[in-house]
Amino acid sequence: MIGGVQPHFAVGGRPGAVSTRAVLLSLAVALLAGACAPMGGPTPGSGPSSVPFPPIEAGGVPRSGAQEAASLLAAARASLAAESFQEAWGTAERIVRDYPGAPGSGEALLIAARALMSLDRPQEAADAALLLVNLLPANHPSLPPMCLLAARGYSEAGQAERAVDALRNLPTDLPDSVLVPARDLLRAVIPQLEGPALEAAAGGFPAANPLRGILATEWASILYQRGEVAEATRWARMALSGSLEGREREMAQGILDGRLEEVLGIPIVLGAILPLSDASPGLLQYGEWIREGIEVALEEFSGRLPRPVELEVVDDQGSPLGGDRAVQSLEDAGAMGALGPLTQEVLQETAAARREPLPMVSPFSYLPPDEAPGVFSLSGPDPGGARLVARMARELGLATVAVVRPETEEARVEAQEFREEYELLGGIVPREIVFDSGGTFFQPQFQVVETILPDGLFLPLTPEDIQLLAPQVTFYGLDTLGIQLLGTSGWTEESVVQGVDSRHTDGVVASTVRLTQDETEAFQRFRDAYEALFQKSLRSQVPAFGYDGAALFLTALETGPRNSMELLAALEDVKNLEGATGNLSVDRGWVTREPLLVRIQDHELIYIGRRF
Repeated sequence: MIGGVQPHFAVGGRPGAVSTRAVLLSLAVALLAGACAPMGGPTPGSGPSSVPFPPIEAGGVPRSGAQEAASLLAAARASLAAESFQEAWGTAERIVRDYPGAPGSGEALLIAARALMSLDRPQEAADAALLLVNLLPANHPSLPPMCLLAARGYSEAGQAERAVDALRNLPTDLPDSVLVPARDLLRAVIPQLEGPALEAAAGGFPAANPLRGILATEWASILYQRGEVAEATRWARMALSGSLEGREREMAQGILDGRLEEVLGIPIVLGAILPLSDASPGLLQYGEWIREGIEVALEEFSGRLPRPVELEVVDDQGSPLGGDRAVQSLEDAGAMGALGPLTQEVLQETAAARREPLPMVSPFSYLPPDEAPGVFSLSGPDPGGARLVARMARELGLATVAVVRPETEEARVEAQEFREEYELLGGIVPREIVFDSGGTFFQPQFQVVETILPDGLFLPLTPEDIQLLAPQVTFYGLDTLGIQLLGTSGWTEESVVQGVDSRHTDGVVASTVRLTQDETEAFQRFRDAYEALFQKSLRSQVPAFGYDGAALFLTALETGPRNSMELLAALEDVKNLEGATGNLSVDRGWVTREPLLVRIQDHELIYIGRRF
């Protein structure tokens, strides 16, 4: 509104004041019936124009009044040009109040609007500008700048909806000198609009208005992020059908392509469920090492992904209840995947607590894929190695192979994979002999083996089991029966190769994920990256598991999955990833390392060339 400043008027509602708000209000009422949003017209300018302004009111004034109004207009122009804004505003207000019917009196609204903006009274400036907009014909050169001034004033006054309404009055054919600031103004006020107001604004703009596409795109973006993809697509197509360029065009196309998050740079939340408190010192140290390994991977992949990744670490306190709360917290945060937990008990509870199949990679614990879809482990069974050993058994001409294993899930999986592959190739597994996990006496099992006398014996054992069982193979004379011993990666651990007497291990054919006896190039690269990032020596291999778990996720994210289900599918496609703990692949729900065949001889691993 315009407030009075003439010496003979009181200001701010004092007795006797003549309020310009009342003047403008009465004018607005008179104009409202005839006001319309101008459409079309020539390209306008924003400076003073020789094109006459209409009177504020119809009916005219006496000649003396017209002369006085003309004199006042000249004075108001001069004051505005001299940046005497208070004087310009006061003179303009007098014309509005006393000579609204004078020819050209509408210019007083323009002068008042500009003066009030300079006096930091944006809403009053916008009110005056909008009154003038409703007076001007569509082709008047002052129409566009007044629309812009009104929009800016309402925006600065915090009235976003009125600012958008002011921009709706712009003609459709605009030069860049008007269109660019109009777009900037609209982009500035859009964040202030609530959803229904934004939808109404987008739907209320004429199709030919060059600003409509910006509103339609922003509303489509909100719908897309709510999951209302079909409706978002409709609005995006509507936006692209008109005048749209720059970021809005990219956003609208991103909606149609299903990659809006990428266009907007919305971070992907990757979770880590780790013990941070209330756990044993050893478990807390493992959690810290895993977190460090994750950070090394994030640093390495930075800039390589379609979207930035934000790590969200939550505390499971080393307990199942903590794991339950942690996974729900990550789901609420919109996480697409999670590293951890570390222990079997917490992993089992956490996997069951998922409301959706959130992909998880645990460094040290595992669950069977058929029981916990989407839960992977870096330390689970070695199904690929078991199948490779089965193929080697047939290559060696072994017609029958018995299985001796502990009653553990890991050994069961490896035995099953061996059996399926071996029998597919024509071999026979006459018996699968199971002993209690942690058993120390194996004579009954070996007596069964001696009775059936197979060509080979498959022993999917842990290093601890091997240290107990291998000497008894020799003690009970199985080594004299010509039975070929076969095993998986447990036989190739350092504690077995170097710690068990070679009489009990020589000749064993086993699978291994150790590419050499020394550090691999991939592990050395990880070591260098770790020490550069943290400025300290790498004193444990545990961080390598955090690195590899994160690298699995980040490699899958390079393909641009948009949600947890797509990330899960992308994880299943990861093959031959050079990780710090070996070459990783995902195979039927298992994380596997590329297995190689070795023969153990004199405390060394003799690598066998693969012929199949």
